[in-house]
Amino acid sequence: MDGDQTIPDPDLTPKGREQCERLSTTFPYFDRIDLVCASPIRRAIQTASISMRPYLESGDNKILALPLAQEAPAEPANTPSGIKQLQEEYGNIVNFERCVEYTDYDSKKGIFDPDGTSLEARAMVLRKFLRDREEDEIVIVSHGQFLHYVSRDVDDQGNQINGDWENTECRSYMFWPVDHVDALLQETEESFRRRNASGPGKQMGSADGA
Repeated sequence: MDGDQTIPDPDLTPKGREQCERLSTTFPYFDRIDLVCASPIRRAIQTASISMRPYLESGDNKILALPLAQEAPAEPANTPSGIKQLQEEYGNIVNFERCVEYTDYDSKKGIFDPDGTSLEARAMVLRKFLRDREEDEIVIVSHGQFLHYVSRDVDDQGNQINGDWENTECRSYMFWPVDHVDALLQETEESFRRRNASGPGKQMGSADGA
């Protein structure tokens, strides 16, 4: 996200909405999706609702809000709104049951703290949650900084490596080794080719919101 980080939980920009509209017409795998998840930050919910519209309109489908997928830093722009506000705005298209379970999801404390150790722990809990779901093909709309922890593309000093995420960029992953204790992810060969990157051969993470 670009812009003023002091604005509390802002909307997508007009450019971001245009990018999402474009993705809704170019994403090639709508017929394979079993579940769409999103960070409970408003721009991620809006990204999911626009870019995944064909999936949402194909049946009685809702977005599952995942507090664990929220952005890493603690600035107001990267902190989710309270549950009451989000339910009033998006309750018709989003399932907020996980936010109800994580009552401190908007606190940036505990597992949501922005320090490196907490981010690594939160990323692992998220990977395990996704791995243990019954669905096979899951789309998750999250945020570039946090996705580096999900994909484990962070060095010992906490610096992000292996390429920044672009707005509405999609990458594909599989759990490998399948039963690894940390639920590791590996980017697929198809995903590497799509973004003209070298690989595979490194354990990685998910999909990004504008």
